[in-house]
Amino acid sequence: MPITILGIRHHGAGSARYVLERLRSIKPDLLMVEGPPEVDAVTKWIGTKELKPPVAVLCYDGNKPQRAVFFPFSEFSPEWQAIAYANKHKIPVRMMDLPAALSWEIQIKEGGPKEEQEPAEESLPNGLPVEPSTEIFKHLPPDPLLYFASIAGYKSADLWWEHHFEQKHLPGGAEEHFEAVALVMHNLRSSGVESSLDRENEYREAYMAQLIRKAQNELYQNIVVVCGAWHGPALLDLDKTEKEHAKVLKKLPKSKIKVGATWIPWTNSRLSFVSGYGAGISSPGWYTHLWKHPEDLGQRWLTKVAHLFRQKKMDISTAHVIEAYRLAESLAAMRNLSRPGLLELNEATTTVMCMGDSILLKLVETELIVGHALGKVPDNLPKLPLQADFEDQVRALRLPQTAERKDLELDLRKELDLKRSVFLFRLQVLGIKWAQALSTRSKGTFRESWGLSWNPEMGISLIEMGIFGNTVEEAASRYLYDCADGTDSIVELSGMIRMAIPAELFAALEYLLGKINDQATVSADILELMSAVAPLADVGRYGNVRKTDMEAVNILVEGLVIRICIGLPVACYGMDEESAAKMFEQIRRVNEAVRLLELPDLTTNWFETLEKIAQKDGIPAILAGCTCRLLFDARQMERAETARRFSLALSAGNESAYSAGWIEGFLKGSGMILLLDDVLWNLLHKWVAELNPEAFTHLIPILRRTFSKFPPGERRQLGEKALRGTTGDVDLADAKDTYFDAELGEKALPLVARMLGL
Repeated sequence: MPITILGIRHHGAGSARYVLERLRSIKPDLLMVEGPPEVDAVTKWIGTKELKPPVAVLCYDGNKPQRAVFFPFSEFSPEWQAIAYANKHKIPVRMMDLPAALSWEIQIKEGGPKEEQEPAEESLPNGLPVEPSTEIFKHLPPDPLLYFASIAGYKSADLWWEHHFEQKHLPGGAEEHFEAVALVMHNLRSSGVESSLDRENEYREAYMAQLIRKAQNELYQNIVVVCGAWHGPALLDLDKTEKEHAKVLKKLPKSKIKVGATWIPWTNSRLSFVSGYGAGISSPGWYTHLWKHPEDLGQRWLTKVAHLFRQKKMDISTAHVIEAYRLAESLAAMRNLSRPGLLELNEATTTVMCMGDSILLKLVETELIVGHALGKVPDNLPKLPLQADFEDQVRALRLPQTAERKDLELDLRKELDLKRSVFLFRLQVLGIKWAQALSTRSKGTFRESWGLSWNPEMGISLIEMGIFGNTVEEAASRYLYDCADGTDSIVELSGMIRMAIPAELFAALEYLLGKINDQATVSADILELMSAVAPLADVGRYGNVRKTDMEAVNILVEGLVIRICIGLPVACYGMDEESAAKMFEQIRRVNEAVRLLELPDLTTNWFETLEKIAQKDGIPAILAGCTCRLLFDARQMERAETARRFSLALSAGNESAYSAGWIEGFLKGSGMILLLDDVLWNLLHKWVAELNPEAFTHLIPILRRTFSKFPPGERRQLGEKALRGTTGDVDLADAKDTYFDAELGEKALPLVARMLGL
């Protein structure tokens, strides 16, 4: 029974064309294609209008979806064209390779799966001779074809293969083509060349041969095998190798893994990664062009490049295209090539159209050489319930699921945009980063901006989340339950609440509120409680726009702030500089949260706490200055009292370092008060002027750190004011408010007289 081996390069446009020619000539009764047998379940879709490449078969472990592998196909893939031909002519198709389940068992046994890699440029080790010898073979990099490429003067095996086997298409020469491929591979393998994948290939090739023998035993008379060219020699003389293969197959582990297979959209950019059966390619857009226009010697391609540049408002004429093509032809002739390849066309484009600027070639690489193609899969393809719900919502919400980024502006006052926002936030909860939140010019909370860019790996993430529910809403809710059960951190729980609110996961929200309340009851960490307040208060802004009842959240925040008010004065006592800096930031954030909530009783309790801290002994200077400023900004402290405390902090009785720290706490964030209040300005100016040189030098870094955070406009105005010195004769006594209480001063005079002995 005849068996025809067609050795191909995965994603080779020339190989695909020759495969079709041989299939039409041979007319097989069975087609066997390299790939795990699990893929058999979905090959029937190849060649239908509903499945548009680039696409990939996703094989995944039904119990552990994160264990998965892709098998990508493009329109010019030989396997794709072979299966499409077989489906069209009702020829049975079988995938022929080691099952994915066994591959995973081997990887688990040997220490885990291999990660995807981008193809690296090959090169011969320095100092090796180029003459054919077994010693060279033993030292070659993973791609054995580099040996022949180096003899021909190529630095890349891929480039050598492309010029000799992919670009040179001779109509009617398919049989000779595959004979030449088989001869090259036979010589390499018989010479003892080694590959980094030899251990894995030993299992794979033994299993392939076993499947072919099985097909022979089923009395198929005319079998065609399409596989990677390297495997071809191992699949000949099956009778002689049967015993050897049987010994290899006995080493295979048993597997109970249940593998599922489905189609998912793929992208041109992802075709450059090594995954599944095939090596990646760095120029899928170029190969698509070769597949569609095999007769093109470069003219049509350069015309595409010219159109691209014209779209980008560049001056490109017909003469540029003609001159670029002539240069590419000349380069091909100098290199003994039958026609210009991508390398020659790129060099010509850079020289003629880009005026020698290689940066412009990046545009050609992104838009044409790689491209932005995204495949399409049938709507009625068997899917997990979560996948089906996701796709239904994407269609209903009219969201663009493309590889190229699309920006989306949402107005939450509109029903459709609100539903879109809720859906995108639910995906954020699930960790599917299809949409990235962008900054928006509008200051209102009713507008959102998103950048959408689909990546095929997101399909894997979606499958992984299928264990939490059958719909996006259900999976997101249960995922939050699971995350909440795995942590006791109030900060992490508050972050989950912040995600649950805009995602409208109200069942999960109730659970999170209960758990964070329980943790807050037993927590003695004031900083952790303070860290949780700001994000919880921030979600309150969604209440009106999203029509969400925020009463429960406000109650929780109020309880947290009350606990903070009780413990904060004691927590601030005796802090070191680093801890005081952390506490400073948390006090400011809690203050903003309290003002945002606008709860009168809560606001009163908070300001009373700030007053206690401001007057408490042993409090770091930066916190004393901070609380004084917050009270002044909130109009809880009169101008006269503020000036008095400012004066006391800068008095000669305090160390200069304490005064500098107090100033930093008071002014941090805004120096506008010094521009508007001449009393405070004069006090500060006088204090700085009276510092001795040693103290001034020591305090410069602190003062610089404080003033450097002000906006440029404020710094400029403060500098101009500093040049003028003090402002008039304004001081405490001349201020509008009464800074000196004469009645209290009179009561103190007798005590002062006794102290002075009068």
